[in-house]
Amino acid sequence: MSKNLPDIATIASALANSTKLTILDSLMDGRGHTLLELAKSSNVAPQTASYHLKKFIEANWVRIEKSGRFHYFFLENEQVAQLIELFSPVSLESQTVSMKQAIETDHIRHFRSCYDHMAGYVGREITEALITHNFLSENNHELQITASGELFFENQLNIDMIQLRQKKRQFITSCLDWSERQYHLGGALGNALYQFFQDQYFVLPHKNIKRALSLTPNGTRFLKETLDLSL
Repeated sequence: MSKNLPDIATIASALANSTKLTILDSLMDGRGHTLLELAKSSNVAPQTASYHLKKFIEANWVRIEKSGRFHYFFLENEQVAQLIELFSPVSLESQTVSMKQAIETDHIRHFRSCYDHMAGYVGREITEALITHNFLSENNHELQITASGELFFENQLNIDMIQLRQKKRQFITSCLDWSERQYHLGGALGNALYQFFQDQYFVLPHKNIKRALSLTPNGTRFLKETLDLSL
């Protein structure tokens, strides 16, 4: 394949392999995971998980960080995250085989992390509320921040918009939500909003379901008072 063309084979290979896809899906919560954690979640030997992770690192999809005697793996590429969201192993067409799986799927559909921003029903409702209040605009599925949105994020959420635009990534993206079949807020702005919710303890990760999120009572109150959004 020409070096000037996208390496589609690498992408296709990852999406066609259930173990690779499960490892990437596990990293979609935006947190660092150890090799043993990823091997366990994928139900493979650590050597197999290590082999796949090495390939992901070479492709600049995943990065590794060392903390003490532990090595943590992080999803690095936002475009890859969007692909994983679209081809998530937990899809609307998947047939549930147990009550436990049905409950987990409902949680993930309702509210989850999508790489480093918020997705699912709640994530889309938050995006829709931002559009309704004219903090965001949507045209042909493309999200843009408005002048009043600049003030909202800067003054009410204390997000440094100048610093945010200097990040080496897209400032704002429209991410297609696999469960809602609509677009939610992504990019640096989506991540900053998610980080704000985490810092204020408005949202917490589910204890047992990977990527699933839960709104706290304070988060529910904030959405009602700030965006007139009842969830």
